[in-house]
Amino acid sequence: MSTVPEAPQRPPLRADARRNVEKLRQAAADAFSEHGLDTPLETIAKRAGVSIGTIYNRFGSRDALLDQVVNELADRRVRAAMATADGTAGGAWEKLLAYVGSICQGQADDPAFNDAFSRLYPNAPALKAVCDWSLAFAAELAAGARTEGALRQDARMDDIARIFQVNGDLVRVGDDDGRRRVLTLLVEGLRARADNHPLAR
Repeated sequence: MSTVPEAPQRPPLRADARRNVEKLRQAAADAFSEHGLDTPLETIAKRAGVSIGTIYNRFGSRDALLDQVVNELADRRVRAAMATADGTAGGAWEKLLAYVGSICQGQADDPAFNDAFSRLYPNAPALKAVCDWSLAFAAELAAGARTEGALRQDARMDDIARIFQVNGDLVRVGDDDGRRRVLTLLVEGLRARADNHPLAR
């Protein structure tokens, strides 16, 4: 009977190598949060006090580094937004507004989260999973709001995703007043009214 050989085990990292990895993770998290996900890897390596080759040796690529660093940040932001929605009084519509507002504020507060939520790096699977999970949560709230009659019947999940996209674009150009105004207009456009409800036509 033939057996499948086991994959070779990678030797454990030496103590100094483990320290370098942790320094890189922290330097990357800080740099991404301050300047966004397009921060040059050279800047991160310099901040960590290691060579850029160490990044490629330990992580393999920018996307792999993002997957190990930014998905944790994004996960915390999304969980906080979910908690805000769950703690909001009222029905699904009020919770949806709270969730959308919290995500949009997170985009404004943290360039790394904004870039991650805008899916600028789609080849980071763990990060993509966080974004998909966050939109699935919004979809559940939207379904409840539609059932309540608060969300217009022809609203689609794409509409909410585009709110995040537009918000992210306005964050990048630094127009906070315009961002808040546009966000209000877009959200109000989702509200059900007699003149946009299919049964009233």
